[in-house]
Amino acid sequence: MKSKDNHRPCFQKASRQLWQKLLTSGVSLFILMASCQENTYHYSYQPVCPTGWKKTDTLTYRLNTPLPENQAYGFQIGIRHQDTYHYRDLWLTVNQDTVHLYLADSTGNWLGNGIGELRQAVFPISYSPQCDSIREIRITHIMQDNPLPGIHDIGIRISGKH
Repeated sequence: MKSKDNHRPCFQKASRQLWQKLLTSGVSLFILMASCQENTYHYSYQPVCPTGWKKTDTLTYRLNTPLPENQAYGFQIGIRHQDTYHYRDLWLTVNQDTVHLYLADSTGNWLGNGIGELRQAVFPISYSPQCDSIREIRITHIMQDNPLPGIHDIGIRISGKH
């Protein structure tokens, strides 16, 4: 009686070729993405008080070096929050500009990634300050709750294209 595994060597060879192609494609994609990376001038997160973020608690991000002039910048805000956060959105001031971020879609599903009770989402924001005025970024919340429970950390990333 013949074994049912007569085709196994052929399958293993095809599977190995597929893995080699996937690996080659993955490495190529990684190199392509790395070559298009942006220069990151500042990237950091700051924790919020575990008992809640008070309206008077201003998060200040001081830049180590001044930003080069005459360059377009990308600004991102990262929000780490607990699943117990009561709202779908978050209103902030960023150096006195108002920013409105949606942390969940219209059906209540959280945006971004997370495991367990902690979620993280990153949002590009429109923010175009004068270059010489960028020495620090100040962020406060302007939600009605004071303190605002459920927010864990707030981060910023400032980058520019090559």
